[in-house]
Amino acid sequence: MIKSINILYKNSSDLTTAKSQVSSYPENQILIQVYSGVQDQDKIKELHQQLTEHFPGVAIIGTSTAGEIMDARSLDEQILINISLFDDSIVRTHLVKHNEDPVVTGYEIAAALCHQDTKALILFGCGLKNRHTVNGGPLLEALQSKCSNVIIAGGQAADNGKGKTTFVFSKEGFTEQGVVAASISGKKLQANRAYNLSWIPIGKKLTITEAKGSVVHSIDDMSPYDIYAHYLGQEVADGLPLSAVDFPLIIERDGIKMAVHATGVNDDGSFQYIHDFHPGEQLRFGFCHAGLLAIGAQMTHAEARSFNPQALFIYSCISRKWILGADISVELSSLEDIAPSSGFFCYGEYFTHNSGKAYFFSQTMTVLSLSEGDAPLVPNQVASYDPKLEESRQFRTMRVLHRLVETSTKEIDSMNRELAKLASKDSLTGLANRRLFDETIASEIKRHNRSGDSLSLLLVDIDYFKQYNDIYGHLHGDDCLRTVSMIFSKILKRPSDIVARYGGEEFVCILPATSDTNAANLAEKIRSHIEALALPHKGSEISDYVTVSIGALTLADTIDVSPDELFHACDTLLYKAKRNGRNCIEAAIYQSDKF
Repeated sequence: MIKSINILYKNSSDLTTAKSQVSSYPENQILIQVYSGVQDQDKIKELHQQLTEHFPGVAIIGTSTAGEIMDARSLDEQILINISLFDDSIVRTHLVKHNEDPVVTGYEIAAALCHQDTKALILFGCGLKNRHTVNGGPLLEALQSKCSNVIIAGGQAADNGKGKTTFVFSKEGFTEQGVVAASISGKKLQANRAYNLSWIPIGKKLTITEAKGSVVHSIDDMSPYDIYAHYLGQEVADGLPLSAVDFPLIIERDGIKMAVHATGVNDDGSFQYIHDFHPGEQLRFGFCHAGLLAIGAQMTHAEARSFNPQALFIYSCISRKWILGADISVELSSLEDIAPSSGFFCYGEYFTHNSGKAYFFSQTMTVLSLSEGDAPLVPNQVASYDPKLEESRQFRTMRVLHRLVETSTKEIDSMNRELAKLASKDSLTGLANRRLFDETIASEIKRHNRSGDSLSLLLVDIDYFKQYNDIYGHLHGDDCLRTVSMIFSKILKRPSDIVARYGGEEFVCILPATSDTNAANLAEKIRSHIEALALPHKGSEISDYVTVSIGALTLADTIDVSPDELFHACDTLLYKAKRNGRNCIEAAIYQSDKF
């Protein structure tokens, strides 16, 4: 059985009652969590000293916040202390004072805290570095790789939205640059998780066209500023990045929709985001209203209640609190009747999905549920939750408007796909399609025969692309195709050069007035640039990353050859490149007696 005690701390006398309640528990079966909306570190260090005096040897972890959560209620600028008492489970903590290398930090925490019976890991990380939000993704990936069966929860420290300094601490000390973690281990311990986004994608799909890490330079070949101005209006664009927090970008990764908002505007016009992007990824603007929030609250309530928990820990993004205002009570109150709860509003949430992968979320509410004992899950005994929203005329209008926009968007997308089939562009990559290739190659052969200039053809195939789709899914496969297609646009810049998507993972390049030497050089440049993208490919038998094989054929002499014959000859070279190990090129001059 887990006993959870919440204390709104004002002075040391508030700890006296709790001291008598925990006296019968061994020190290694107690976890104290401190959520501080008070940013005065001297006061927190005074509290820290009082805690170590009242509870010697007990595990302590704490964080600065942007709001506190106690028994499903939102608080501001309070110091909330949660004391969790375990009958059987063991608590351990570890503090890393410097998080310069998040991967090394993840490995260190895993080595210190992950044991055979570890079921849950609560993590608080400093949320700011150089006044930018820290990307917690690499830390979580490293930690999860070493603790694959452990549920990771928690969030990044905040400072009431000031964006200056955050801190975390344990009984070992304080840090403004590190991470503190607590593991809970026990054979009778059960842990579960739930999350609620509520934001949904709306409007047309946008494509990242230039990005490096978390810095985005262009979307749909427009600057991020112009994209926001075009779709959200000049008033929003002029107040970026905070003005667009109501409409985050929604991206889908591993089948999970994630909200991402800009955290800064750089001097060169690029935008800084809380997550990394790569060219070719697609996203849409996101939207939320009270009705969606209520639906999400019902789902979160059902999932948390079905676990029959004895303690709940809630970690919610400060953006939700800013945007939703009083409506934040709709989702918090959904957890009120389930179990004692505590938590905080943070600068990004740590969450282990049901798939076992740990994610760094933003604009999400996450819930860690814990219980101790032999009580099984009770999915058939879920109590219903009524969010008690007033069905106002405004709410009904918003719900209908949402349906109108979403249905219209789907119909427009469908029409665009049909039009793309009839037009000259491939709807996925934006390159020429096979129809335009067939038309162009015939005319270029005629032009070659008139002018005598060399005509070259490149046939490019992504290595082991079927395996890529099998492992990563077709959505990631589409992203890969878009990313690869952008390499062609960067290298083949002459107006006369035509690049077409010929088949699923095949691309063909028509290069007028290009010698065999230049064609081979361009082919190698394409191959090396795609390899340098370092797109992970676990299904490849030749590399850890996405690679391509290329056949390069040059028509040097005036000769009577059909488009099909020329393409077949180039395909023969591509097949030879594959037989020779892939991730290479095979180049030749066309001779009818050799093909």
